[in-house]
This record gives sequence, structure tokens and C-alpha cells, in this order.
Amino acid sequence: MPIFTIAFCAIILVIYILDNFLIIPKTATVTLKEKLWSGHNKGYINHALHLSEKKIKKGQVWRLVSSSLLHIGTWHIISNITATLIVGYTVESQLGSLKTALCFIGSAFVSGLYMAFVYKLHEGEGASTGIYGLIAVFVMLAIKNGTVFFSPVPTIALIVLAIYTVGGMFMGKATAWEHISGFAGGLLMGFILI
Repeated sequence: MPIFTIAFCAIILVIYILDNFLIIPKTATVTLKEKLWSGHNKGYINHALHLSEKKIKKGQVWRLVSSSLLHIGTWHIISNITATLIVGYTVESQLGSLKTALCFIGSAFVSGLYMAFVYKLHEGEGASTGIYGLIAVFVMLAIKNGTVFFSPVPTIALIVLAIYTVGGMFMGKATAWEHISGFAGGLLMGFILI
């Protein structure tokens, strides 16, 4: 059973609902459209956890990984939960829950370091850094198994994952670098844990 994958998806969904709909500062002006579709970054949880070079330099090092718990907008959370379910379940079926969690966290950490200290990102959110790390591990497992069809997920899910992977590289320069650095983190974690 994919314990990490299901638990992680549940956690990011709960955080998304709380931060986008329920615990927003009274001083923040958030429209219904922002709440339901395009999203906003005005919630208390986002302010406490998003990636921020300046805040990390002040000692808030948890932001290197905690930013992977945050999502801006309905499309962002839906696409990341879908990708997590597909690649997380696939990797977890081969490596187990603990190694899969370590791959995700390690990838998010490597991406966080790169984005904060090399790219100098002032604000970032999203699970895609860890997801791209799991995609790198998936590629390594596919090479090891000699096929991409080693997974218990249906072929259509792998096609959706491929679309997510390629499409995510065209979401803007900062997002592309988050994904590339997450993938690099996944390669590193895969070499250690596979």
C-alpha cells in the first residue's frame, strides 16, 4: 500500500483548503475567483512555509522543504496531486514508503537550496520539486527494470505523467529551474537509495 503517497496527497490537500479558504488574514483581500481557481499566496500557512531566500538566510531553514506543501490555485493542486499519485505509487511499489519519502524530501531540499541560493528566488511554492525528483527515480527504476511498464499503474497514467513532465518545463523560467533542480535531486537520491 502506498502509505507515503496517499498521506502526502492528503496533507497537501488539507493545507491547500486551510490556506486558501479558511485561515486567511482579515486584512488580506481575496476574491472568490482567487479562492476557487487562480489562487493566492495570502494565507497564514503560505507566509510561514514558502521558499524565501531572505527568510532562509535569517535561519528559517525549514522553508527549503516546507514550500513543497503549498499550492497556489486549483489547477496547481490538482495537477500535483495527480502526478504524485501516479509517480509516487509507482516508485513506492519498488522502493517502499520510507525510501520514497526520502527521495521526495531530498529532491525538494536540493531544489530549495538551488532556488534560494543560486537562483535567488524570493517566493516559491509547490510539490513539483519533489515530484520531479520522484520522476528521476522512476526513470532510474525504468532503466534498471528495462522497461517503463514495470509500474502497477495503467499505461494511460504514465502518458498523463509524461505530459505533466514535459508541460512543466514550459511554465516559466523559475518553474523550469525548480523542476530541473528537483530532477537533479532525484538523481542524487536515486543513486543513494536504489
